[in-house]
Amino acid sequence: MGLFSKSKAKVSETPKLKCMSGDVSSYKCLFLASYRKIPVEIKWEEASILDDKMSESLKMSNLNRYPCIEDGDFTVCGEHAVMTYLNIKGRTPTIHPRKARVLAMQQYWIQALKTKFTSQVEDQGAVVLGVLDKVLTDQKYIVGEFSLADIHWAAEFKVLEDSGKASIFNKYQNITDWLARIKTEIPDFDVKSEKVAA
Repeated sequence: MGLFSKSKAKVSETPKLKCMSGDVSSYKCLFLASYRKIPVEIKWEEASILDDKMSESLKMSNLNRYPCIEDGDFTVCGEHAVMTYLNIKGRTPTIHPRKARVLAMQQYWIQALKTKFTSQVEDQGAVVLGVLDKVLTDQKYIVGEFSLADIHWAAEFKVLEDSGKASIFNKYQNITDWLARIKTEIPDFDVKSEKVAA
């Protein structure tokens, strides 16, 4: 190669985020990419019947096929793996609380969502929502500063809204105010899933 020879410019492709319609984990990853201003090409899919049968027999949820991110020659699937990747990639600061107390509270509220809150059991869900509503009385965000707890809860509420179950949390004024604020801070919050056969 000569001194002034041109080398081929590396073509940078937009990462592809494969999501499943109505899937909370997919929304978490989409919201995180959107909040951190990471451009992603979103592909909405539905699990195939074969995937569903395999998932049932193996006691797995969609074989971690969704969400999935493809970035050049790198591919990773599953909520935790994709969110970890998206939280480090990009130009804006990562969402990692610097104080131990804040990090602990973030993890507490993510765990409370997974283990204590369920839209199927209204009494149990009401207790958690009542506590969350009180927490948001004098705080802008769930742990005081924007955190992954906000992403996790926002995705859950998005799925509830999309399935016509928003009334579960509508009676909690502080949660309603928080959600309205989150919708303005996550640019793709109101994205509509376009169902594409897998």
